[in-house]
Amino acid sequence: MKLFTLLLLFTVALICLFSLQGGWLYYAYRLHLQSIKETVDSIFYKSVEKELDQRFFELERTAKENFSDTDVFIASFNVNDSDKGNNTVSTQQIDMIQQLMESNNIHFNIIQFDSIFHSLLQLHQYPFHYQINHVDSTGKTMETSGQFTGKGFQTNVLSIVNGEKVYATVKISSPVVFRTMAVILSVSIVIVLLIMTCIIYGIRIFINQHYLYQLRENFAHALTHDMKTPLATIHSVLIQLKNGVIDKKPDMKQKYCTIAIDQTLNLQAIVNQILTLVCIEKKQFALNKQTIDLPEMIQSLIDKFTVDSSKSIVFQTFYNLDNNRVYADPLYLNNVISNLIDNTIKYSGSSVEIKIECKSIEKRVNIHVKDNGFGISSIDQLRIFNRFERGAEIKRKHISGFGIGLSYVQQVIEAHEGTVMLSSQEGIGSEFIITLPLYYIQSVNF
Repeated sequence: MKLFTLLLLFTVALICLFSLQGGWLYYAYRLHLQSIKETVDSIFYKSVEKELDQRFFELERTAKENFSDTDVFIASFNVNDSDKGNNTVSTQQIDMIQQLMESNNIHFNIIQFDSIFHSLLQLHQYPFHYQINHVDSTGKTMETSGQFTGKGFQTNVLSIVNGEKVYATVKISSPVVFRTMAVILSVSIVIVLLIMTCIIYGIRIFINQHYLYQLRENFAHALTHDMKTPLATIHSVLIQLKNGVIDKKPDMKQKYCTIAIDQTLNLQAIVNQILTLVCIEKKQFALNKQTIDLPEMIQSLIDKFTVDSSKSIVFQTFYNLDNNRVYADPLYLNNVISNLIDNTIKYSGSSVEIKIECKSIEKRVNIHVKDNGFGISSIDQLRIFNRFERGAEIKRKHISGFGIGLSYVQQVIEAHEGTVMLSSQEGIGSEFIITLPLYYIQSVNF
């Protein structure tokens, strides 16, 4: 399956997931909103009951004052369930009592009702803004109480007396609804995160597998291409020697044997690099550290590449080691510097300029290898030290290679507890800086 197809399926899956979760949460939101509305209606109804209770107590007090010789007692008001179901607090008996209240100037007290309604809302932890409306029989507003004047949920309209009614407009805020959905929201978020984690983990596994597959294909192709020519050359020389064709031509025989030996050494170097990387990965890598004359090692490499290369190469060397010799594994350090020089030649034009500088700075040794080659893009620099990775420009120019050289350099230097840094610009060149720490440097007087 192509990566684009997988990403497309991943995107569609996420859209479906979020759509289902969104639909479910919206449905849950509507249910909780309706539940809150029913609760507010119930609170409003209880507020009317309590306000009537207060007026009953006031009527009882008035009756006792006016008829001191008569024992008058009026029980507190209680609304039947049938009244609540019919959205009214008025029965014939209650209506008569309210008429009696009116005749004694005990009217519906909207301020007192507001206080009761507000207290009951606070008791349910509903910090809603609202407006209470007291209207006459024609629907005209007689008085209001509250701070909210916008649109919102309207409670049931409850009758008071003589056609007067009361209702409230309540603004039910979304945060309060979501607060009641805290458990559902938490479970929903956890489910979404788990599903996304599983999907992303699966995608990462697929991408890694695809990446490893591409690396294997690229490595196999490079290995086949780069080893085919030297093996064919070695085979041809051996056939010539076996048949005795060049026995009578000592110069040609010497030349062919030299070519075969060089090709064999190249193949051996490739195999050794791969084996070294495998040993480092398995933590079976051991260094045989010795005191090394760094200028001598570099000069021998310069002589080798100057003779072997078909390009025009100009080397510049600068040494400021303060009579220090590097303490490292000579074989591996030689291979590291050789790899860097080989890369500068391979990934440069026909005329190559290589500047090698070694200097001691703050009790460290820095080895700089700078060239005027093709350079490395900023994107490729992020992964150029990865195994089997090769720059895009190098691939476009069809330059042979396995992509293990710089990985080998980094792994070996890190095994010496050193560092490798890269500074490069496309079309200008590259500079690799190897740093070895203090305790790999031993002072020696020449």
